[in-house]
Amino acid sequence: MKGSMNTVSSMSMNILFLRRSDASNSISTTRELGNWIGKLKTVIFASILILTSLSLLYNVHFQNTLLEQYKKYGRSTPTHPSHARRVAIVNFVESMDQIYGVYSIQKQMMKHNISAAHVVLVPHDMKQSLQDVIALWVGEENRRFVVKNEIVGKVSSTSGIWAATFNKLWAFNLTEFEKVIVLDGDILIRTDITHWFDYPTPCAIQAGNDLNWNSGAMVITPDSMEFQQMLSRLPHLERYDANKAYDSDPMTSGYGDQDFVTTFFLGVQKNATDDRKRCVMPTESAVLSSSLRIPDFSYFNKFQPWIYETVHFTVDKPWRGGTHPDHPFVCSMLREWNESMQGVEKYYDLIPPIENDYLRNCGNSSSSSRAAPEQEGKAP
Repeated sequence: MKGSMNTVSSMSMNILFLRRSDASNSISTTRELGNWIGKLKTVIFASILILTSLSLLYNVHFQNTLLEQYKKYGRSTPTHPSHARRVAIVNFVESMDQIYGVYSIQKQMMKHNISAAHVVLVPHDMKQSLQDVIALWVGEENRRFVVKNEIVGKVSSTSGIWAATFNKLWAFNLTEFEKVIVLDGDILIRTDITHWFDYPTPCAIQAGNDLNWNSGAMVITPDSMEFQQMLSRLPHLERYDANKAYDSDPMTSGYGDQDFVTTFFLGVQKNATDDRKRCVMPTESAVLSSSLRIPDFSYFNKFQPWIYETVHFTVDKPWRGGTHPDHPFVCSMLREWNESMQGVEKYYDLIPPIENDYLRNCGNSSSSSRAAPEQEGKAP
């Protein structure tokens, strides 16, 4: 009996020892795990600090580089206009031709104290020097990259549609802005057009007897849902032919982006549950330079020229070799555009000068923003 008691007592001692040993091992393991977690936290925290420091260093380096360029090209700091509502004037640029218009529009916005961001949509594969000069003019934060073929590639090559201009649809996706004025690069701003933001949207002018909007000067409210709806229709577009019989709506009245945008929003208006009205701006908001030659415009050209808020150089693009007008009022508008280009010669090491003497048939004035000798054209 006594032997049995000793055996039980011995077993109990062994179990207690094992439990103490397990507890000790558990405590040791917990401590090791805690130490490992502590070290991991330290590594993570250190990594975050390193990455944050590198990011700050990069940003400082980038801003210093950009400010050096601003100083080099005669601009001390980028402009960041303050305004009560988030609005913007937007250009789309895909070629060298449109670069000149960005400079003119930026200068005229400053001249007329237009309180809006100036945003430029740039293809991701555009030449680096052109990307850089846009950032110098409008600020790095307002140069927005887009994938060039993401929209154009959706239009069928057999549709007969002029797909190149459809990249302007990217403006409908700038949803950080309440309203946007979309301007082509061949438009001269002549006055403060901030009141355009008060139009119901979308809104644009109509040229002549055309029922389509002219998308070269248009006010819109960006909407990602409408943007996606427009993209979904692009593969099905077909150029409208009045001599062809259609079983269904070809969803565009012509062959360009403005024809498509017009018919798209006519559909939106037709199906709207509210009392939505179609908005058309007066012709003088963005008069076409071709219209200025029409006799019906001659009185306004001579006695009320202030009425033209912007001029759209549809057939008188200054940078094109064939532009040599001799119409007196068209010449006066090109002189105004020439004035808006003063100072562009500072950037001739980033962009080529305008070779065309577009004022050569306009009397004694010549276009001072065209090609200059190298020693004069270089920035100081």
